[in-house]
Amino acid sequence: MLAYKDGRLVKASLGDIAEAAYMLIQLVPPGRVTTYGSIARLLGVSPRLIGRILASNKRPIIIPCHRVVKSDGSLGGYSMKGGVGFKERLLRLEGVRLTRNKRIPRENIIDLCEELCGGKN
Repeated sequence: MLAYKDGRLVKASLGDIAEAAYMLIQLVPPGRVTTYGSIARLLGVSPRLIGRILASNKRPIIIPCHRVVKSDGSLGGYSMKGGVGFKERLLRLEGVRLTRNKRIPRENIIDLCEELCGGKN
């Protein structure tokens, strides 16, 4: 990811990428989710990097990383005590419906890339 610093284009630090990812996640309303890939496309990084960043989220309710899932709708991981089961409970409390095989239906998934850029990158 590239960023502007002092009027120059420079490579963004991991901290800058994390801050941007956390800001994007806060745009996802309760009852909806986005994907690691959607955030990664917006930031020009790997979805796995987004996963690693979210695993180190120190404020998991303020930065609602439970609202980020895999592109296939499966839950992915969750770093808080209780793991993926806790992530599932938080999502259900927010009104997210899961299928029998514990996947999020497409209608509950927001593609932030589409929403913010007006189309897929």
